[in-house]
Amino acid sequence: MDKSDIVNAATQYLARNGWGAQGKMLGISRMFQDADMTSLKKDKILASLRPRGVLSGFLAIVPDIRTVVYLPPIAGKTQPRQIRMRLPDDLLETGAVFSAYWNEASELILEDVLVWRGISVWSKMPFSERWEKCMRELSSIWQPDDTIQGCSIRFAEFKTLASLQKPGEREVVEFIPEAPHTKRMIWLNTQEAEATTQAVHMVHREVAIGPDIFSVWSEKGERLGIAYIKTLATSRALRVHAANEFRVKTTWNKMFDRHEIIGIA
Repeated sequence: MDKSDIVNAATQYLARNGWGAQGKMLGISRMFQDADMTSLKKDKILASLRPRGVLSGFLAIVPDIRTVVYLPPIAGKTQPRQIRMRLPDDLLETGAVFSAYWNEASELILEDVLVWRGISVWSKMPFSERWEKCMRELSSIWQPDDTIQGCSIRFAEFKTLASLQKPGEREVVEFIPEAPHTKRMIWLNTQEAEATTQAVHMVHREVAIGPDIFSVWSEKGERLGIAYIKTLATSRALRVHAANEFRVKTTWNKMFDRHEIIGIA
């Protein structure tokens, strides 16, 4: 089985579980909004610090091919990668999906469990419960070997809001709600978050990927990458636009290292 077959099998496995470019959910995080302050005050929430500008992908244990594959986010700068983990046969046969990202030390950080032994734990179990249960079990059956894996794999660390330290210059805060089937919230200092300069670009609706996915193009016809869409209002405006190619107003989003669409030109 060549690399393209392995990536295709992993992509289809993610899609069957509702994740990735072909699923209903592209990722587990969204940007923090003012309305989320209520949740911080009343809900049980943990937090973590993560690198600025780094998007999460997926680490999938694909039962169809009994292989572990990292699939990057759509707008990510990394490539799909097969990772040879020492795992027992029963886990290779039942499968799992983790949300994961690469840090500056080229370590793969597992940050959440989405599917465990074929069960969608992200949608069924509170965060603390699925994280403790699944990662404890993974730790007991997985034999880490950086040489075989080709990288170091470790678990993300979480703190209470009271014990959270101030993020560094190249870090952002991610708030993790306890409730199942609930997206995380990424917060960064809005005074440093985005450039205020606006521009006008062409966008192309990437129908093959999904109805709300747009690529940004320069006036010279150069593809600049997948656009970031921050607000629901902007998403709705783009979704109902009649054309598949049209001009939009953009600004540069430092957090996601992408052009953010802020309106139709």
